[in-house]
Amino acid sequence: MRKASIFTIFLIVFVDLVGFGIVLPNLQLYGQQFGISNYFYLTLIGATYSFFQFLFAPILGRWSDHIGRRPVLILSQIGTIVGFFMLFFANFFQGHMLGIVLIFASRILDGISGGNISTANAYIADITTPENRAKGLGALGAAFGLGFIFGPVIGGLVSHFLGLQYVPLVAAAFSFTALLMTFTQLAESRTPNNQRNDAAARRFSFRGLEHSLVRPIIGPLILLFFVNGFAFAGMEQTLSLLIQHRNYPISVHAMLAADGASAAHGLATLVGGNKPANVHVTASLAVFRKSQDDRSSYASGWLFGSIGIVIVLIQGGMIGRLTKKYGELKLTLLGPVITSAGLLLIGLPIHWAWRWTGFLAGGVLLAIGSGLFNPAMQALISRHCHADEQGEVLGANQGMASLARAMGPILAGLLFEYVFPAMPYYVSAGLCLIVTAGIFMKRAKFALPESVSVEQPPDALPSK
Repeated sequence: MRKASIFTIFLIVFVDLVGFGIVLPNLQLYGQQFGISNYFYLTLIGATYSFFQFLFAPILGRWSDHIGRRPVLILSQIGTIVGFFMLFFANFFQGHMLGIVLIFASRILDGISGGNISTANAYIADITTPENRAKGLGALGAAFGLGFIFGPVIGGLVSHFLGLQYVPLVAAAFSFTALLMTFTQLAESRTPNNQRNDAAARRFSFRGLEHSLVRPIIGPLILLFFVNGFAFAGMEQTLSLLIQHRNYPISVHAMLAADGASAAHGLATLVGGNKPANVHVTASLAVFRKSQDDRSSYASGWLFGSIGIVIVLIQGGMIGRLTKKYGELKLTLLGPVITSAGLLLIGLPIHWAWRWTGFLAGGVLLAIGSGLFNPAMQALISRHCHADEQGEVLGANQGMASLARAMGPILAGLLFEYVFPAMPYYVSAGLCLIVTAGIFMKRAKFALPESVSVEQPPDALPSK
């Protein structure tokens, strides 16, 4: 029964994350079609979801402890579906403020109800023994990674063949499938016997965050994890905009220089119409914008999918062997350096080579750096925890990661709009190097002797 439940929750999370991944590279491009031209406001669309998830995740976590995991999973999936439908129906109000309001309201609703992953983690903790819990949580991580591989690719294909306006509808279909599976196939996991399961407490709470941040070793580690996540989130919410800005620009000049039916239509309209020229330009640019948005979404989907594949390969097959050979500390030093190189490659305009060279090479380095750093840092934080405080500390770390995903896009959007488009990548690259410098300067304190057990509270040990 437990094996069947793990497989069921694996499928549910996978299908649900495919739905989320479908809209990930498309939100900002979607917002442009509603007249949001300021890049800072466009990045706020993604940041809004993460901020409200940060605020409401502890509430849903506590609620799942009281009423069960299954009702909270169902509720969060319903919120996600309604949010996707709100995104879709916003299409009927393009050119009106109501359309923009619906976009942001959909992200707020999805963020408020976005307790899917943390609740699924608690579900796994409920149905597994301490001996096989890591295996169960690893399966959940695999579902998460696979969802983010297929989701962006599907989103790009939908945008390319059907149009960007249908992306939320397809995402809603995936989330509805996950809801049906939860409702019909998933049994409740919470019982009186596992109410006090410490591993099930791996959720964020503000009190746990405060307790963790004041710790002399764990606090700095969590803050460094936050800075690295902050840098990565800025890239995540601006990459599709940078692809559009650099490879699929929207202007009259770009329209006339482009190949394809939309450009030909635009040129014919400009030179042969009977309406005033400015009306022709506006109409032609609208047609051209849609074409460029669809192309940008298609390219972004494949790039995000490629990044996801590399991350899954590293975290799923290589990280265990690398950790045994080099240790967590060395990987946390190396990961941000590789990530920084990837960010610089993406940011630098490479005119002397194929126009996708920087994006592809930078994306691969980003994936390698992130794939090495995140699990190694989480393991290092866990090693510095006493056995009975794992849930609180790891929950605090996850909460700070959510806050990073909310705040990173805000700075990236400001830099993209008011400095220049590549600036967020240069700043993020610098932040990653600061992470490496911070770990290097405190490496003696962060490292543990091999004989130290996780059962001992490492913060109480004398520093080297």
